[in-house]
Amino acid sequence: MRSQKLWSRDEEQKLSDLLESGLTASQISERMGRSIGSIQNKRRTLDVSSLGEPSGPTGEDVAEFENSALETEILNLKAQVEELEKTEPSMSGVEPLLADDWNGPSEWTRAEERSSRDIGRAESLGKFRVKFDDGPVAICAMSDQHIAPGTPCDLKRMREDAELIRDTPGFYAMLGGDGVDNHMKHRSAMLAAGSRIDDQWKLFDHYLTIFAEKILVVISGNHDAWTPQNAGVDVLARIAESHRLCYAPAEARIAVTVGRQNYDICLRHQYRYNSSFNLNHAVKRLFEMSDQPFDIGVICHHHEANLEAFLKHGKLRYGARPGSYQMTSGYSRQYGFNNAYPTCPTFILFPDERRIIGFHDIRDALWAWNAHIK
Repeated sequence: MRSQKLWSRDEEQKLSDLLESGLTASQISERMGRSIGSIQNKRRTLDVSSLGEPSGPTGEDVAEFENSALETEILNLKAQVEELEKTEPSMSGVEPLLADDWNGPSEWTRAEERSSRDIGRAESLGKFRVKFDDGPVAICAMSDQHIAPGTPCDLKRMREDAELIRDTPGFYAMLGGDGVDNHMKHRSAMLAAGSRIDDQWKLFDHYLTIFAEKILVVISGNHDAWTPQNAGVDVLARIAESHRLCYAPAEARIAVTVGRQNYDICLRHQYRYNSSFNLNHAVKRLFEMSDQPFDIGVICHHHEANLEAFLKHGKLRYGARPGSYQMTSGYSRQYGFNNAYPTCPTFILFPDERRIIGFHDIRDALWAWNAHIK
């Protein structure tokens, strides 16, 4: 135990003077360089009754002394705990070889930088541009092939349409999703299918080889999205990459330049505000609510074909629903939907002036193309 330093007469006199001046024990401790306890003990031995002070410590002095002692004890305990955390092993005696070096500020900075990159990527995702030096050009919207042998899917018409686009100069295609059935999400539909999912994807891959050089862009549909959603693998993205095709999930915005004329096309697989009584209602709502207007809007998914020209902001625009090569299905029969037909709505875009002619069916567009345009 550390011995206490004896008080000299000068120190006792100084203590008496400080007490007489009304200073507290804590203040006197700071001035004299002695502990509060030592000040309190010496105070009791001094005759300070003439100063009107009680012979013992005041309540304020006692509380101050106890608080100071408690704070000191807490600091000592914290230091001991920190030291034990650094040196003591776990209760079982197992010591980790790798300490947790997670650093909040640096991790936040890294996450902030990544989020900035993700925002920039999201703003550019699904946006494409293509330029044709002369024209006109014809762009066909094709969707909902639902390739699945063993189902009423018109594979013959699908092949013929692809070959027609491939063999006609100036004709190009956009693919709007659901190229295969891919019923991996629904066990009952997968069990009832007449083909394996792997075979469906292989046939779709072959289908793209027919006219890959004429495909401007490919987007995914809800059937395509079931694979990345359930397995974490985007098969459609990999197939598109193998054919060097531009790909985007769910939606594509295509800036098309023909000669000196610019056209904006929006291709989506699904959208809100659908109506069974007005098939292009969703396309018009997309135009009004989107942050980017378009000259041609195409929404797929519902398997019912439709084409409509409409005026918005003083310009003639087109909305289309491409239909489907899957004529019917157990789902459509169960819920009373009509049979579907693929029409591949086609739009002829002219150079040097804003002029669009839309055709409900690709074959009508080909007739006009051969008879009046080329």
